[in-house]
Amino acid sequence: MNFNTMSDILDIPDFIVYELGIETARLLNENQNKLSLITWSDGEANIDTEYSKLACEYCEIAWNKLQQKYPEYCNVKITCVIPDINITFLYSNGKTLVRKIELKSSKSKKMPGSTINNLDINQPLIYCLRPSNDFEPFKIRCSQYHSAMGDSNIDLFQDRTPRPAINFEKMKDINDILPFQKKDNYGKYSWVEHYANCSLNRINGLYSCHNSWQDVMIKIIKKKVLDEYITNTSIEEFCVDKNLLNSKRSKL
Repeated sequence: MNFNTMSDILDIPDFIVYELGIETARLLNENQNKLSLITWSDGEANIDTEYSKLACEYCEIAWNKLQQKYPEYCNVKITCVIPDINITFLYSNGKTLVRKIELKSSKSKKMPGSTINNLDINQPLIYCLRPSNDFEPFKIRCSQYHSAMGDSNIDLFQDRTPRPAINFEKMKDINDILPFQKKDNYGKYSWVEHYANCSLNRINGLYSCHNSWQDVMIKIIKKKVLDEYITNTSIEEFCVDKNLLNSKRSKL
């Protein structure tokens, strides 16, 4: 096999970028001393510049390791720049490919994520859970973004384009990583379905949660929709709708 020719032709698949994130997270986890030297905050502001620089350094080291596993990419070089890990794959024929590994850090297991409209939910995410004292270790986990998304099944609406919470506990330990799973990225409005499902979960009493004015609103909307549908729909139209619904369910 001519690896030079192959590396000029083959794009780096998403699952390899995911593996690159996993190896980077592993290196971060193994170097607790360097994590402890990072300046994580300036007053009340979180600054992840040093974290990003260290992660970029380890990402380039991790790529050298992955090239031994995937020799068809032995002639593909990478450069990584902050913020986060913005990776440029440079092929020997001059072609470049840009990918990203998202970085998050917090002392909390949950934190606001990125605005959902422009989010690639398949990209790797490295979450650094910082210790609350000097005696505990930093905990590093890696997953695809969609695996860590969401606070619960009863999320409330937000007053702007949602920033789904990132949940450290939804991510696996570094030695128990989930396999790569590609999902459709959210379209302009498809994220609404999540909040619609959450609102129905809340009002149907499937989960324990505090009451909100949103719950009252959804109950009123649900009642109005049902009342108008029942009032304005003939038996024939109802049968057509029911058959269509059953047909869609049978295809799932």
